[in-house]
Amino acid sequence: MATLRWGILGCGDVAEYKGGPPLYSVDDSELIAVMRRDGTKAETFAERHGAKRFYTDIDDLLADDDLNAIYIATHPYLHCEQTLRVAAAGKHVLCEKPMAMTVEECQRMVDACHDAGVTLMLAYYRNFYPNIVKMKALMDEGAIGDVVLARINHTGFYDPNRHDLHKWRVDPKISGGGVLMDLGSHRISLLQYLMGAVESVQGYAETVHLDIAVDDSTAFTLRFQSGAHAVANVNWNVGVSIDDVEVYGTEGALRCSPLNSGNLTLEKSDEQIAMNQTPFPYTHTGLVEDFVNHLKTGEPIRCTGESGLETNAIIAQIIK
Repeated sequence: MATLRWGILGCGDVAEYKGGPPLYSVDDSELIAVMRRDGTKAETFAERHGAKRFYTDIDDLLADDDLNAIYIATHPYLHCEQTLRVAAAGKHVLCEKPMAMTVEECQRMVDACHDAGVTLMLAYYRNFYPNIVKMKALMDEGAIGDVVLARINHTGFYDPNRHDLHKWRVDPKISGGGVLMDLGSHRISLLQYLMGAVESVQGYAETVHLDIAVDDSTAFTLRFQSGAHAVANVNWNVGVSIDDVEVYGTEGALRCSPLNSGNLTLEKSDEQIAMNQTPFPYTHTGLVEDFVNHLKTGEPIRCTGESGLETNAIIAQIIK
């Protein structure tokens, strides 16, 4: 019997292409059931991904005794309520990002899972990219000396009038915010992983160009307990797509450009060394592997509920 026996709550695009396949392609992980209110879509999703059964009601999914974990792949405004219900059913939780609408909701999620004795993991999958894991290892080995600065530059253009874009992302009642919540949350979590605990925050999240009800631009700085700094911008209003992560030290620099490519460069004063890593077949592969390892060995997971709460707290400070 697999260590993780999954049910999926919410069978949209993120479950279709990112989070769903690793649930059954990672060793010791099995997809048992899926749930979506539209029965036809739930059934066809189950068929495509090899799930044994489908449901149209969350209570039926949570009552399935074959399941011991639920992947919550719904909109952010549902995350808190659904996590509480999954925890009450005694099942582990992998929750999509952003964690919830408010810091208070995040705390309720952490408390509920703790009280129920189940694990809560957040789907900040970029923290598991092989090039990022290698970058972190090189930092810890002292390959660039003392780490003093990190930089994030992530840009693109979100056209809310395009028919193929999901407009819920710009509805604050559903998404909880704009580019800072949607894409910025990933980068903040990534900086927490690479640089450690955050001590102070300064920044902006504003609507600079687009005619939308949420922020299309964010720029912020973080100061870490180590004394190092980070500078970041994340934009929906730039006509060129960039996704760079850079870390600087007293003896060199590390660059991932673009982040999702597997590219990694170690730069010294007299040389540049390509240290590229092979990307995972699916973005969530590392998440699920880490979850399996945690349940089998007791080793801590990387993207805990507590770290997700801290990510949301940083977002709240930038917005404030």
